[in-house]
Amino acid sequence: MKKITMTDIAKRANVTAITVSRALSTPDKVKAETREKIQKLAKEMGYIPNMLAKGLKSGSKSIGVIVPSIQNPFFAKAIERISRYSAERGYNCIFFTSDESSDIEESCVNTLVSYNVEGIIISVISEEENYQPSYFKHLKQIEIPVVLLDRYVEQPHDCGVYLDNIDSGHKLAKEIIKDQNKELLIVAGPPQSKVSNDRLVGMNRVFQQLCSQMKVSIIHADFNKRLASENVKIFLNNSKPDAIVGLNNQITLGCLEASYLSGYKPGGDINFYSIDRVVGAESFGVSIPCIEHNIDELAIQSVSQLIRVIESKSDSNIGDIVIRGKVLSKQPYDEL
Repeated sequence: MKKITMTDIAKRANVTAITVSRALSTPDKVKAETREKIQKLAKEMGYIPNMLAKGLKSGSKSIGVIVPSIQNPFFAKAIERISRYSAERGYNCIFFTSDESSDIEESCVNTLVSYNVEGIIISVISEEENYQPSYFKHLKQIEIPVVLLDRYVEQPHDCGVYLDNIDSGHKLAKEIIKDQNKELLIVAGPPQSKVSNDRLVGMNRVFQQLCSQMKVSIIHADFNKRLASENVKIFLNNSKPDAIVGLNNQITLGCLEASYLSGYKPGGDINFYSIDRVVGAESFGVSIPCIEHNIDELAIQSVSQLIRVIESKSDSNIGDIVIRGKVLSKQPYDEL
């Protein structure tokens, strides 16, 4: 079916497209008889207004959201929740994924600026100190507020909503000790990742205080499944730990896959632990003790903080929000 335009309505109403535009957007500027005729025709013909074009002319009531990947269930769920809570507050969401690429991330930001969004929630692709994208300064100059989600970067922004990663590592380490594991493999994210390193800090503090005799090996991957699986398979060719810890859900999935392909039964031959729930763990027949993060709270706070800045028009920093995870000793199958 052809999309109905203002020109189509204008032809039927025998008026100009400008008159149709005024009747639909600023009806008080059009004579009552003409206005009613146009509005009736628009409804009958199934006209849907172009909200993007409308937003370019005035306040868009739109929020831009950029995440590194929607393959990670953490971000996929965050997007769904952010969309819901934004709608409850009267805002639309425009979503992009940067695919862990700095070029794509910058392109996403530029597109959102062209859409005249009123603010942006972003989880950047990198937390490395040398990652300093110029678009943050540009957003500051044109007064588009920014809320950082999960990942921190030393660039101009209004506030951030983060997970307490040191606390998550601390809590998971206690679970590992409780199960009396003697040899442990930790599969971390990139060496420069603050999220990953903070989780390691939390775990190591507990091991040093409560279980200094435990043998702990650490290898690095990225935050995706493939590289974690490859690196763990190499490790398992030479050594078999009592337990393996993945420092995010996708890393843990890669660890499970590597264990299975190496001939070890997950949860039988090797215990598994994770920071984040692991969607897909049931495929390996294992229930994994994990740290669950409240993504609802993360989304609510991100949206609330951004709208607070948008509607207050304040330049003052409103402060960061830090959210703690909780221990799930066993991850229920029916909630995976």
